[in-house]
Amino acid sequence: MARAAKVIALHSFDDDEALMYLSDVGRVEMALSDLAQQFGWTLTKLRRSLSAWVKAGHITQASGGRGKVVVTSMRTSQQVAAQLVNCAFRMEIPNQSASPKPVRSLISMMTSIVLFATAVGLTGVGLVMNARFASSFGQTVEAAVLLATIGLAVDLLAVILPTVGVQLLQRRAFLAAGAAWTIWVAALGMTLLAATGFASTNIGDAVAGRAKVAGESAALTDRIGRLRSERVGISETRSIAAIEVDLQRAQPEAQAVWRATNGCRDVTRMTSGRACEKVLELREALATAERRDGLDVELRTAEGKLATLPAIALADPQATTAAEILAWLSAGAFKPAPGDISRLRALGLALTPSMAGLLAMMAISLSQARRS
Repeated sequence: MARAAKVIALHSFDDDEALMYLSDVGRVEMALSDLAQQFGWTLTKLRRSLSAWVKAGHITQASGGRGKVVVTSMRTSQQVAAQLVNCAFRMEIPNQSASPKPVRSLISMMTSIVLFATAVGLTGVGLVMNARFASSFGQTVEAAVLLATIGLAVDLLAVILPTVGVQLLQRRAFLAAGAAWTIWVAALGMTLLAATGFASTNIGDAVAGRAKVAGESAALTDRIGRLRSERVGISETRSIAAIEVDLQRAQPEAQAVWRATNGCRDVTRMTSGRACEKVLELREALATAERRDGLDVELRTAEGKLATLPAIALADPQATTAAEILAWLSAGAFKPAPGDISRLRALGLALTPSMAGLLAMMAISLSQARRS
């Protein structure tokens, strides 16, 4: 088509109106400044729109003579109008080839925060535990510091290397990732040894202390039971002083045989026995009363000592009760010993701080945006 006459728009065109105008005219050859004035646009906006339309395949742009440009529409006005109506009223299907936008779930973010906080707490516990246990082997201050430093380094490797290994795998650095996981396994083994030693030492000392108290409590309870049983068998109710008074009164009755029987202690004849009978009965009652008072003193002492001891019946109630529950649940088919439960507990306490690295890795994975 021939060059369109220069028409000054009554208002500034929008993009759709300008594109419709070019499709109606078909071919325009004029200076860019004149075309911008005709559209009511700035020169910058015109150049940007022409460039976008060329990329979209709506027009072609070529240089003309005397500083002019030649703009040729590739579509008729009916085609452009149909496309504009279609874009305005139909729901466009998302482009599957376009890169999806990252989506973050609130639950995932909250879970990752909790996991990461747990990993940090376990890391602190593991660092202190391993450093203290490693330093306990040092014979000097310098050796203790060096061993504690090694323990800290090993524990840090056990925490960091899982995340490093995953990141290297994502970057397809398989050799470096394999090395990271290998070092992590070695560091995890060292950390487990240190944590197991720390847990078993402290738990063993606590269980031994409880066993000592429980044994002492059981011994005192048994002794109190024996003393009470013996005390119940004593029927003498008179005091020692009263018996001694009665004994003083009975001694003159045995004066005839007192010297011959060595004060009624060596009675060999029947006549001497009858003369010393009252004295002998009172001496026996006196011994019984003394034993009675002695038992009362021992009972008060034992009961007072038992009252000061903690109420501990079992050295390791957790292991004992867990073993009993497992045996009950399995109807006697599975009867673990309390020692097996205590070993499993020590392993769990040692393994939990060592899992801080895996927890941190999972927290970081959850915090990363997933693709919709």
